[in-house]
Parts: sequence; C-alpha cells; structure tokens
Amino acid sequence: MNTPSPSSQSQQVAVLGMGAMGSRMATSLIAAGYSVTVWNIEASACLPIVKLGARQAATPAEAVTHAEFVITMVWDDAASADVWLDPQTGALPNMQVGSIALECATLTLGHEKKLADACAARGIEFVSAPMSGSLPEADNRTLIFTVGASDAAMVRIQPLLLAMGSKINHAGGPLDGISEKLMINGKLGIEYIAAAEMVALMKVGHMDVERRLAIKATTAPFAPRGLREARFMIDGDYTVRVKVNQMIKDLSYEIDQFESHGVPCHLHKAARSAFEWARDKGHGEEDSTILAKLYEEEARQHGATR
Repeated sequence: MNTPSPSSQSQQVAVLGMGAMGSRMATSLIAAGYSVTVWNIEASACLPIVKLGARQAATPAEAVTHAEFVITMVWDDAASADVWLDPQTGALPNMQVGSIALECATLTLGHEKKLADACAARGIEFVSAPMSGSLPEADNRTLIFTVGASDAAMVRIQPLLLAMGSKINHAGGPLDGISEKLMINGKLGIEYIAAAEMVALMKVGHMDVERRLAIKATTAPFAPRGLREARFMIDGDYTVRVKVNQMIKDLSYEIDQFESHGVPCHLHKAARSAFEWARDKGHGEEDSTILAKLYEEEARQHGATR
C-alpha cells in the first residue's frame, strides 16, 4: 500500500467508467480544474475525455496510483467488483492510505457493505455517493448527490461533488447513501409507470392533454420531475435518459432492501413487472418514457378508443 504525498495528489481524481454519466462527471471535474485520470473497459470511450485534458489509464490499478479521490460509475455489482477488487487490475489494492473511494453507481447494499469493509481494512475511506438526475442534470451540473459518509469525509468531498452537481444530501454513515438512493429510485420507477398509464389514458381517451397536464401541475401529487417525464411522453421524446433495463436493475436492488427487512413492496414489484414487460417486447435499451407509447399502442390494438 502506498503512502500519499499530499502535495502530489491534492487535486487528483480517478474516474472509472466512461458511460453516459461517468463521462459527463469527468468532464465537469476537468472544467472545475481537477487533474483527472480516466479508465473504461472499452478504452475508446475515454478518447473524448482525453481530448479535454484527462489522462487515460490502461487499468483501474494504474488510474488510482496518485489519486486522492476515486470515483466509479459502472453498471452493476459485478462490474463494480471487477473495478474495485480484482487482485491484478483492481483499484482498491493500489489506492493510497487516506484516499477516498466514492461509489456513485446504484448498487446493492450487500455489495457496498463488502466494499466498505475492504476499504476499512486498507485505511481508505468508503463513501456511497449515488446521484439523482439523468443526462440533462449531468450536462448542467445539477445532479443531486445522496451521500453516505463520515463527517470528516463529507468535508473533503463537498467541493468535488459540487463540481458535478448542485446539492448534496448527507444521509448518514457510509452505507446510508445507497440505502436512500435505492428508495428514491424505487419511487422513480413507480412514478414512471403512473405517468405512462396517465399519458396513454389522456391520449387514447381524446382528452385535452395540455389542459389536463396544467391542472395536474397545480396539485400536490405531481412533482416537477414527474411532470417533466410526462411532458416527454406527451411529446414523443424518447431520448435515452433512464433506460428500461436500468429501472429493472434498480427496482430489483430496492426490492432486495425491502425483503431484507421483511417489508412488503407490492408496488415496487408491480413496477418492475411493467418494465420487464417492456424489455420483453424489445425495448430494454430504450428510455423509460417508452412505456407511455407501449400502453397507448396496447389500448388501440384492443379498440379501446372513443
């Protein structure tokens, strides 16, 4: 294990995972003046970020050599385990004592508990820092981070997170960030389904969609984010922001949290089933707003028009 040199690593960040979110996060950090090293399993995904000034590493191990902060943004538990824990190429065995490991992906509590324990054994601070928001928020640096961290770590990571987002919610200890984020995403999945059903009903029922949406906007159950997704559905804007497959994964992880405490979660399971229905129809890689179109098509196929 390396001992950090405060002067050499003071503004150095490794970002592991150059997908749609990770690449935008790295871009924001470069713009904020951080020295950023990036890695991705498909190396070519790093090239646009390298052009902005990032250094590219061949492995997670290489990427974290001098980093004070290491951020991962990958798909699921398995990908996260490979990035952090692989004995040859993983980040964690090569991080410096006193550095901070930030897991920003939406993963299971069980997996993040393993990461937190592995970090503690090496003198590294683990932080769960998943964010709320999709591509527009990442582009505009208005992501909302729900963070599980010690008070001392919060002081150190606040400038870093505010370079990528607009708000930080401190949920509690290292695992409380992901616990809360799973609840947030579970509710998001349910709201996607509710909005899709509502929009399909208004369209198939030949209602005054604009008037009805304006009325809904004045009432307590309709938050701005939900209304935005309804707007996308009404306009037929299915630009990929939150994939159907992503909602299936996140709902599954949240259902695991419910079941670990013996709490019934019928709505979450129903929402997951709806997304699985869309996936099975070939729409897994499309945006979750596609549900409204599928519901409308289903209704028209059955002649449910007036």
